[in-house]
Amino acid sequence: MEDSHYVGREQSEVKHLILQEYLLPFALIIGRGHGSITYVDCFSGPWESASTTHEDTSFSIAIGQLKKARARLKRDGIQLDLRAFFIEKDRNAFGRLQQYAQKIRGVEINVRNAELEESIDDICCFVREANRTFPFVFIDPTGWKGFELDVIRPILTLRPCEVLINFMTHYIVRFANNEESKESFERLFGSDDFYNRLQGTQGSDRVDEAVFEYRDAVSKVGNFDYAGIAGILNPIRDRSHFHLLYFSRHPRGLEKFKEAERRSMGEMEQLRARAQKSGREQRSQQREFLYADEAPDSTYYLSLRERYLGFAKADVIRLLQAADRVTYDDAWNAWLRYPMVWEKDLKDWVRESSKIALDGLGKRERVPKLGRNHFLRFAGIA
Repeated sequence: MEDSHYVGREQSEVKHLILQEYLLPFALIIGRGHGSITYVDCFSGPWESASTTHEDTSFSIAIGQLKKARARLKRDGIQLDLRAFFIEKDRNAFGRLQQYAQKIRGVEINVRNAELEESIDDICCFVREANRTFPFVFIDPTGWKGFELDVIRPILTLRPCEVLINFMTHYIVRFANNEESKESFERLFGSDDFYNRLQGTQGSDRVDEAVFEYRDAVSKVGNFDYAGIAGILNPIRDRSHFHLLYFSRHPRGLEKFKEAERRSMGEMEQLRARAQKSGREQRSQQREFLYADEAPDSTYYLSLRERYLGFAKADVIRLLQAADRVTYDDAWNAWLRYPMVWEKDLKDWVRESSKIALDGLGKRERVPKLGRNHFLRFAGIA
């Protein structure tokens, strides 16, 4: 997805790539069971769009992928109605958003120049107006205010519904120690537990405490059974920039989101390598001989991946310690709640571990699968 429109904001390119990679399979699956999809973009912009056609914005990418899915379904004789609700509080940005919306054909679009908090009731009404529609809500703020948990609760409790939230990790962690921000963070997380636990933590522990706490808080409020995280790294520094948190009530959704995350991580490392190479060249005023994307230094990314694999393994082991055996579905769900780990890692770990045994596999089955009544247990425990 390399694009000159994203120079200097490569993290946004990765975010949009994940959105693009997920929305197409989402729409193809949902379109076969629902007659309509409603896409809600709660902080639409456009902000830093460098394209006159806004092809480097979330709302344009979403509409493009949904229309592509509709065309494919139409070939199979399936009709899919597309709807969208766009919100932008900045008047200048809203003007550009409105111009874009007026040019789109074949999609029912409602645009609103307002704060998200002022638009919650309108969003819910718009969703419920359509028969058998399935809403996908994207909450992509520029900071940590405006989408407090009590504000977005009515959206989270819509049924059916899937939600993707851009959690601005770098800014949230940076200001979390500020006493003046305590009240706003309590509203963001829905309690003061997070703020108290964060005190005294630092580095990766601090980041993970914030991200995992928010994942669990949203999951509880929305009664989401499945939650996934995609960690987006800063293009030029070894630190997290933001995290995309995905929420669903069906395992197929989490499966497709994690596939989109996995496909995007290699591209993220290539983009980071190019951005870092460009920075070195600017500082030295000399062009480097080798292209950075021939051998990106993924040391930091790989260290994070090992960290989260360790968390995932520990969670599955805790499940096994609490019961004689655990369904593969439950182990899978616990495993995929972490960023940068995938189902293949779980299957490899189970296959290579001398401590884990499999039950329930058929004669021709070699690996566990979802929905097949497969179980994990400690080896030696009948």
